[in-house]
Amino acid sequence: MFKVTFVFVLLAITRSISAQTHNTDVGGAELARIQSEYSDVLALQGTAKAEVLAIARLLRAKPEMAIDQTKAAGEYCFKSSQATMVHYASKPEATTEDVVYEFDATQLLAAGLDPQRVPNLPALGNMEPGKWYFLPSGVADPHHQHVFTTPTIAMSVNVK
Repeated sequence: MFKVTFVFVLLAITRSISAQTHNTDVGGAELARIQSEYSDVLALQGTAKAEVLAIARLLRAKPEMAIDQTKAAGEYCFKSSQATMVHYASKPEATTEDVVYEFDATQLLAAGLDPQRVPNLPALGNMEPGKWYFLPSGVADPHHQHVFTTPTIAMSVNVK
């Protein structure tokens, strides 16, 4: 009787260790995937880390602010309001338009901005970093091919 009980206990322990080892393998693979996928975020420290987490919390609260334009324009877009967007290049090494800011120009026009003195928004890849551009309302955006309902000003930044 002792031998039978001992064998059952030994089998239970073996199964438990096997299950734990299997779960560890799965957990290890998942951890490796997370580390690989989020290595840029995990490497951040201090204010940079806090800033990325603040943006992540905004997107978690309202995920529809995130727009994937990677196929059309190589950008991820953060649409914080109906007429305000920030575009981030998915491959900044391939462009000088690392970040593009777009703002509703309605109040600027009312305050006296002369749109004739601001160049029209050029095609994607043709913006000069630090230079402001204008896009009239009702005109298709040359970057994403959608029509803005408000006049827009835009500027790109090359962070490299």
